Amino acid sequence: MRGQELGPGARRLFVYSSTGPWAIHVLDVRLDQCHRVVALKGGVSAVGRTTTSALLRQLASGHEVVGGVNADFFLFTPAGVPTGAHVSAGRVVTPPIARPVFAIDSAGRPHILTLSVRGGGAFAVDDTALAHVSLAPLHPMEAVGGRPVLVRDSVVGDAVDTEGGPGFATGRHPRTAVGFADDGKRLLLVVVDGRQKPYSDGMTLRELATLMRALGAREALNLDGGGSTALVFADPDSARALRVANRPSDPTGERAVGNALAVVRSCESPRGR
Repeated sequence: MRGQELGPGARRLFVYSSTGPWAIHVLDVRLDQCHRVVALKGGVSAVGRTTTSALLRQLASGHEVVGGVNADFFLFTPAGVPTGAHVSAGRVVTPPIARPVFAIDSAGRPHILTLSVRGGGAFAVDDTALAHVSLAPLHPMEAVGGRPVLVRDSVVGDAVDTEGGPGFATGRHPRTAVGFADDGKRLLLVVVDGRQKPYSDGMTLRELATLMRALGAREALNLDGGGSTALVFADPDSARALRVANRPSDPTGERAVGNALAVVRSCESPRGR
């Protein structure tokens, strides 16, 4: 295992295990030490794809970025629309469906839960009515979707062996996950490289859930994986240049994705933005 301090309360870890083999990258961040989570979309529209590193570069123009990962599964038509809820700074970009999300409430606390629209309703892509939508059981400041829940109250989730089509849950693939521990004060962003024998084989969802528990996560959610899997960090040894820590599995390199989840250095509360 190798570690790198990214600043007070933030570190990057690389763990290699010959068991898989697995190449594992982790951003371990204390949310109670001046860090804030941001859900990233390339613009005001729900449509559009770009790489995780490009999304973080946009964010870095006005914030001190610590790092981030790719987030939700997305549509190819219209291109890049997240399949689940996406909320940025309290603004609903895509509405929720009956799948879990990782969300940050107005006090900066993380949650993994299923959201719904108060009063119901159907919405078109980029529907102007979304500006007036309120979500339940809470309206998050930031949110991205995923599936399935990997860990709930320190117990491996029920769907880790059955989620998705053939091979999705039980096949070994590159994976991305988000989790939290210590009553929501500690955030874990994790990627596992895959489809690159003999370097790294990827994980099943059950293996990923076991990893998240071993890292200390009390709650964890699977995000989009495969060629989308990417972890980007601001390298303090290179003037905080943004670097892709892992080895994306697509032959062309980092894949353009629908959205991303980032951490910035900030003592400002989410409500204060």
